[in-house]
Amino acid sequence: MLLVIDGAALQVMPLPTAGTLTIGRASKCDVTIDSGSVSRHHANLVLNAGAVDIEDVGSSNGTFVDGKRLDANAKTTLTIGVPFLVGAVTVMVQTRQGSRREATPTASALAALEQSAARIAIGKLSVIVIGEHGVGKERFAERIHEMSPRRAAPFVRVNCSAISEPLLEAEMFGTESPPKAGLLEQADGGTVFLGDIDQLPPGLQQKLLRVIEDGQVRRVAPASGGSSAPQQKTVDVRYIASTAKDLEAEIDGGRFRRDLYFRLAGANFTVPPLRDRKDEVLPLAERFVASAAGPLGRSFILADDAKQWLQSHDWPGNIRELRNACERAVLLATGAMIERHHLTIEDPAKRPPGQRFRSSATIPPPPGLPFPTAPSAADMPSQVRATVAELEKQRILEALDKCAGNQTRAAELLGISRRTLINRLDEYGIARPRKRDE
Repeated sequence: MLLVIDGAALQVMPLPTAGTLTIGRASKCDVTIDSGSVSRHHANLVLNAGAVDIEDVGSSNGTFVDGKRLDANAKTTLTIGVPFLVGAVTVMVQTRQGSRREATPTASALAALEQSAARIAIGKLSVIVIGEHGVGKERFAERIHEMSPRRAAPFVRVNCSAISEPLLEAEMFGTESPPKAGLLEQADGGTVFLGDIDQLPPGLQQKLLRVIEDGQVRRVAPASGGSSAPQQKTVDVRYIASTAKDLEAEIDGGRFRRDLYFRLAGANFTVPPLRDRKDEVLPLAERFVASAAGPLGRSFILADDAKQWLQSHDWPGNIRELRNACERAVLLATGAMIERHHLTIEDPAKRPPGQRFRSSATIPPPPGLPFPTAPSAADMPSQVRATVAELEKQRILEALDKCAGNQTRAAELLGISRRTLINRLDEYGIARPRKRDE
């Protein structure tokens, strides 16, 4: 399919498997683009055996692929899902699924958002992606990178809330002793994704602003100091930041720099929560199930009651919650059919106070998976033990994520003691979350 994006107008047309289509402002062209920046006969689109080439035929304002203007009568092969410019109009060839890497439900809210992002992707403008936790902000940022001329260069992720300020500073900007390139240097020529930018400490906000403004990264000097100035490296980086908060409120509260916000907010995109994208739930669920079942050499079908529940659930955890539910269902289903009780899991926090099982040494299992009746875990079949262990580990990770790493609250949510939770973290090799002030 060919997408022509001119301002707020979107033109979509199917493409043949082979042949040559003329593009221009003239009504006789196969693809008519009514824009003053487009010549009457501007370019030719050549399709052959799955490949799509673009040929500029001597237009006045040029055809640009990966930021470079094509020579007259020269052909170049287009990348599916990556926009190019015909004059000042954005054009993109897409599969009917709308993505090079994974299917996106047709007519979905995300597909419409991606069409707008395609216009931004061509340039270097910084972007802020806004949305609740788990909606797919990082994946959306990655798609902007994939549609940009920078797609062959690195897409580097920086989690602004993951570690303490000194470690994060060294990770981002690098160190002089020992000499080590930071993440910003490693992304030279590509894109840096700043996850949870609202969590970036104030001192690092100022340093990041300076890098954005002058394009120079200053590595962290040793604590002992020295007479020489910190080493500087020139970097060419595009910045895409994400947040689940209202940054303007963070600015008013003195927690985020206004000047950094305006440097990053070249364009803002809000990714809607999954509850507002119900048309995507079933296709996503089927893909997550297939992905989880593949390594096991199995295949599954969603039962009608499972489909009804998937579409009726509000998904407060968004895509992350949906993926977890599907992966859990693959472990629980004994046959080829995934039913509703395989997908749902009881939240211990919703039990009456007298039924919290605080002293239990095992995390309560989801419906459909009873506690083992044998006196010892060793009496359980190995496959069942592995399944229970995987479910326990997954529930621990979900609880820690929901409680922002607070172990006491996570233990309460799981219905176990804090000591039991710590034992489980050690048993499953899960790193204990750091406290904020560590």
